[in-house]
Order: sequence, then C-alpha cells, then structure tokens
Amino acid sequence: MKKIKSDLPVFYETAHAELASALEMLAACKKTNSPKQALGYFMHAKDEYMHAKCFFKMLSVRGKRASIKTARDFRFTAPSLITKGYISSKGFLIDTMKLKDFIAFVYTNELLAKSSFENILSLVGRRSEEGGEISGIMKDELRHHGMAKKHFLNHYPALQPWQLIIYRMRETINNKGRKIYDANLKFLDKLLTPLYKVMAYLAGTIARKLNLNEFKRKDKNLMNISSNSIL
Repeated sequence: MKKIKSDLPVFYETAHAELASALEMLAACKKTNSPKQALGYFMHAKDEYMHAKCFFKMLSVRGKRASIKTARDFRFTAPSLITKGYISSKGFLIDTMKLKDFIAFVYTNELLAKSSFENILSLVGRRSEEGGEISGIMKDELRHHGMAKKHFLNHYPALQPWQLIIYRMRETINNKGRKIYDANLKFLDKLLTPLYKVMAYLAGTIARKLNLNEFKRKDKNLMNISSNSIL
C-alpha cells in the first residue's frame, strides 16, 4: 500500500504531461499552413494521446488498490492541466512562442521525457507488461526528439550546439519549478484546510445562536423596530 501511494503521483503527473503534449501538438497542427508539417504534428499528437491513455490506465490500476480517500486525490480533471501549469492559461505554446522556440521546446522536452521514463521503467520493471509499454513510449519520444532535431537543423542551420544546451537547461529549470509550485500548493492546502474548517465551524456556531425572529417582517410595523436591530 505504501508503494502504491508513492507511485500514484508519478503516474498522475506523467499522464497530465503526456495529455498536455498531445493538446499542444494538435494546436500546432491546426496552426501551420504546411500540409507536411501538419501531418508531422498530427502524428506526434496521436502518439502523445496514446501515451496519456497508457499512463491513465496504469494510474487507474493503482488507484483501485489504494484507499478511496487516496484515489480521490489522484482523480483526473481537465482544469488541472492549467492549474498544474502543464498548459498555460495564456494560450498554447504555438500561439505564444516563436516557431524556432517552439521547435526547440519540443526538441528538449522529448529528451527530458525519455529520461523521466527511465525512472518509471525501474518502478514497474523492465520485463513486465507495463515495462514493455513504457519502453515503446520511450522509443516514440526519441523518435520525436530526432524529428524535431532534423527540422531544427534544416530550418535553423546557424543555431549553435551551445544554444540548444541553453534551451535544455531552461526547460529543466521550468520542469523543476513546476514541481516546486505543485508541492507548495499541496503544502498550503494542508496548512489552510484546517483553518478554513475552524472558521466554518465558528461561523456556523454564531449563526445557530442568532435570533432569526427579527427577520420576520410579516405583520410588523418597521417604524417600531429598534434602531439597534440588525434589520
């Protein structure tokens, strides 16, 4: 049970990341005027949707083994893609980035995703059925990385290798920042929830002691009501 509880956040976050990637690539597919590029984006989005489906299935398997309370904490809702920072509330990346930066983003994140899946692979076991699925996903991520690299070199031959390293460092920092942000939200939730409950209890206690007869206006001459009345 302890292992399942520690595994749930991993599959929960990864499923979010893969679904967000699918939506980003689908948005890019709709944005481009090049049929060839649109097909590439669409196939990439299709792969990411399949990856998300796999991780949601793995999440579901573990959720069924956990307590109802724990499983409820890891139930997926679409708005969490934005609240967790996987998709910006300002719009899709293709709308907010220059094309060069977008391709660099895909180039670096596909490689970072492959590294993350190495850790997940060790959780499920390389020879397990889930391990086989994750190994297949890792091959897809490397293929996406290679396609982005090829596109990058063809369209931006003047870009130096050290610039790609900077892109990767920036995305690594962003990914860590997103995890810190999510951890802070969970900490604040644990800290403030008891306070909210105490405030709600006090408000309820005060409300029960109020004399509501003052609010009954039927057959009352309002001119005769005391000036100190809450009416």
